[in-house]
Order: sequence, then structure tokens, then C-alpha cells
Amino acid sequence: MEQKQYEELVDMFQTPGWKYFIEGITELESALVKAAPDGAITNDQWQYARGQIRQLRSTAGYEQFIVSGYEEQEAYLKQSQQTEDGNATLI
Repeated sequence: MEQKQYEELVDMFQTPGWKYFIEGITELESALVKAAPDGAITNDQWQYARGQIRQLRSTAGYEQFIVSGYEEQEAYLKQSQQTEDGNATLI
């Protein structure tokens, strides 16, 4: 992913809309987890609920996934620049 894309995503995560979106996702995931034992009578319903919960958790974790990648890329670029400048050496 390019630097600009990371920066735009990180900026998006700071918006109120994103925070509302994640809040809704988290609430929906919690409700599904609480309702699944009684609401998923058949195995098919149980598996469907599990799939929904996994998707919601994946969506809720997207921000952390992107931020971690962004921080790693920033650290790598900083280390590369220091190495090129002769301020640090890679082992």
C-alpha cells in the first residue's frame, strides 16, 4: 500500500463517522454473540451467526490492522533514511 493511501485511511479513522460506524459494528457483534445461543436453533443458523460475528470482528479490527501497517512502514522508511544518511547501520 502506498504512503498516501495509509495517510488517507489513518485520517479517515479520526472522523466522527468512522467512530459511529465502529460503535455500531461493535454493538451489533455484541448483540449477535449474546443472542446466538438461544437464537441459533439449528446448526445452519449457528454457523451463519458465527460467520456474521467473524465478519463484524474483522471489520472492527480493520483500523488496528491499517494503523499497525502504517507504523511499520513509517519505522522502515525512517530506518532506511538513517542508513542512507550514514547515521545508522543495519545488522
